[in-house]
Amino acid sequence: MRQLYEAFQPVIPVFIILFIVVVIATLFINRRAGYRMDSMRKRVDFIVHIGLMMTIIGILLLTLLPSSNPEKVTQFVPFYSILDTFEYATDRAIINSIGMNVLLFVPFGLFMYLFCRNEFLTTIIACLFSITVEALQYFLPIGRISNVDDVILNTLGAIIGMVVGAVFSKLGIVYYFFGAGKESNKH
Repeated sequence: MRQLYEAFQPVIPVFIILFIVVVIATLFINRRAGYRMDSMRKRVDFIVHIGLMMTIIGILLLTLLPSSNPEKVTQFVPFYSILDTFEYATDRAIINSIGMNVLLFVPFGLFMYLFCRNEFLTTIIACLFSITVEALQYFLPIGRISNVDDVILNTLGAIIGMVVGAVFSKLGIVYYFFGAGKESNKH
């Protein structure tokens, strides 16, 4: 848990401010458009939209922070850095390198699946989003490493999140989580 906090600590204040701004702006826009959250389904949809937006913002904040790496580094050989990390790295480095790349995209897969309810589309969008992040890391002068293995691990994380989202959706857990019971799933 400490490693998670250390990894996310630089962006937590900005994330909280952006979360408040996104929620207030979304509520304001919905109100001006006459959209009412008068059913559990609409409230859950609102939370899914906010969750998806905040997941995208969080990923961009974490992955596009400048690094101290002085040169552009790329790695295009699939599984090379994953195998290298398992062979030579410490447990902490394995968690930071591999675990964080997977974990980072789990919420994205969850919210994207709940948003579009399509496994194939969720996987493709997650993969394309990860490729976009890696391209931005390469083209922006922020000292980040562009790595094909990050795309693989991010997509795996999104697939894990999608499976959780599919289970939540099929069992109606989303509605139970918000306290309305299974009958609200029909509204």
